[in-house]
Amino acid sequence: MGINKNILFEKLEHFIKEKYSAPDLELIVELCNKIIFNNPTKNCIIKGKSSNWCDLPDTKSLFHSKTDCGLPIGNLTSQIFANFYMDIFDHYIKHDLKIRYYGRYVDDFVIVHENKEYLKNLIPKLSDFLQSNLQACIHPKKIYLQHYSKGVKFLGAVILPNRIYIANRTKGNFYHAIDKHNRKANDHKPEKIEQQAFLSSMNSYLGIMKHYKTYKLRRIIIFKNLSAWWWNHVYLSGGISKFVLKRRKTKNYVG
Repeated sequence: MGINKNILFEKLEHFIKEKYSAPDLELIVELCNKIIFNNPTKNCIIKGKSSNWCDLPDTKSLFHSKTDCGLPIGNLTSQIFANFYMDIFDHYIKHDLKIRYYGRYVDDFVIVHENKEYLKNLIPKLSDFLQSNLQACIHPKKIYLQHYSKGVKFLGAVILPNRIYIANRTKGNFYHAIDKHNRKANDHKPEKIEQQAFLSSMNSYLGIMKHYKTYKLRRIIIFKNLSAWWWNHVYLSGGISKFVLKRRKTKNYVG
């Protein structure tokens, strides 16, 4: 939500013209311009109940972004553009600061170092660089400093020296997501759009969890908590890795 479109396009246009020389160069630049500066909040159609937006923080909505800031999360190009946008930050850490153990995906990054004070002193340097070059900032409530033996929290998982397991927060969110859809099914028959929302939500969590040793955990959470109504309309595919809607049987009549 905080990506500055002007900075992004300026960097991207320069990169394309420097690295790309095919006849459709200008077309590529024009398409990037249209994608980046498109404003999804204008002339949009909002589906569902307004109450569904109540728990969404302003920082997670384009409706509350600053002028010329923010890319729609649903666009595949947004992830690519976000990684490109932060490329200068990667070079600063790896080449200028000479930090060896560093990893990043979009706006989440982790740095491992043997000296805790060194890490503390890095925070203002990184904040100044991000603000000066990208008009971005580090969220003050999302800075974690802890010993490596307790694991490194990254992208919904906890990384330990000899294993990686799913974070408790992710497990809790998965449980609450199931509970939310169960309450809908108990209250009324979920409409088609609500069934699609169920699939998107469940498969998002399963997509994350299947990358770790969570087969037993997925099985326990799903079979213990998912209501019977959903089981009548969906089934699991690929060994507890994806929910799929059941096809309705059609009746044939002979006249």
